[in-house]
Amino acid sequence: MRPACVGLIFGLLTVGISAVHAAEVSYIYTPTHGPSCKDRSREGFSRWRCPGPAGYVAEYADEGNIAGIALWHPTRQQHSPLSVSWRGAGRVFGEKVEWRMAAGLPHAAILRIWRIDTASAGREREAEELVVLKVSPSGACRVASVDARQPRANEIAQRMSDGAATSPCLAEP
Repeated sequence: MRPACVGLIFGLLTVGISAVHAAEVSYIYTPTHGPSCKDRSREGFSRWRCPGPAGYVAEYADEGNIAGIALWHPTRQQHSPLSVSWRGAGRVFGEKVEWRMAAGLPHAAILRIWRIDTASAGREREAEELVVLKVSPSGACRVASVDARQPRANEIAQRMSDGAATSPCLAEP
């Protein structure tokens, strides 16, 4: 009888810990364009900044060939030393950024992008991806990319974002 009680108590504790962890981890969506964003463009170079959660910002850039995003908390610096860039294609940016939150602060973000992908034979094609970013007060870097056209792509990117804080930054494609 005693082992059964121990197993039951362990099971209840595990469920309780998972429920507490789930309550701490959340997500917030912010737009990539719109009235809350501030235009910072210069001639020939589109750049705009949109507010994110907890004082963070998302700054977007599109110069035609190259697009990019920088996510950071601008209290100590005017610009992020880290950004993620790619050869833009099509719409370039999705409509929203999904900020993955823990204890009220973003630790990861997911952004839908369209980019030019060059195959090994040199042929180019348009790729639609979900980029998973590791977020810190000083900036963000890409830790994973998910083919957005595959089944359950959003769920895959969300699972990957759970470990973003401890994942290494990847080289730009």
